[in-house]
Amino acid sequence: MSDSVAGTVLDCLEFARNGGVLERSVGLDELPRLADLLATTAGFLSVRLEGWRDDQGKSWLQLDITGEPVLCCQRCLDGVKFPLAIRSRLQLMAPGEDWPDDDLVDDSADAIDAGSAMAVLSLIEDEVLLALPIAPTHEQCESPLANAGRHDSSPFAALVALKKDRNKE
Repeated sequence: MSDSVAGTVLDCLEFARNGGVLERSVGLDELPRLADLLATTAGFLSVRLEGWRDDQGKSWLQLDITGEPVLCCQRCLDGVKFPLAIRSRLQLMAPGEDWPDDDLVDDSADAIDAGSAMAVLSLIEDEVLLALPIAPTHEQCESPLANAGRHDSSPFAALVALKKDRNKE
């Protein structure tokens, strides 16, 4: 298997049953929905996907994602690095299996549909999008409009001076 997860599709129940582990780097340019929110698509995310079955026969995935994508600051519009350290524990729900009611109470895990064709890249992208802030900003920066009012002289000041000189003549 290549170093990329692009095009990787798993039977996630089989992956969990076999105790599968997938470790790869994912280029930010491979995540088109995420790319719209980034200042640059240069860079990578480190991804580790591990599957297992617990003592009660439930199937699980754990997805760990680390990286530092550069988002677009909503205040100054420059790039702002956003450190990611995502750890998602996902209970796989087989077709026809009853979904757990305690999902609403327990925040340590989420339940997901266990299909025979899970696109790993889509799962990664979904988890990253959920972890991003709604409006990323630097801790200290100002909007371009705030800086526009601080110029010592207006670009029209030269025209005003020219007009005054013409009126004197």
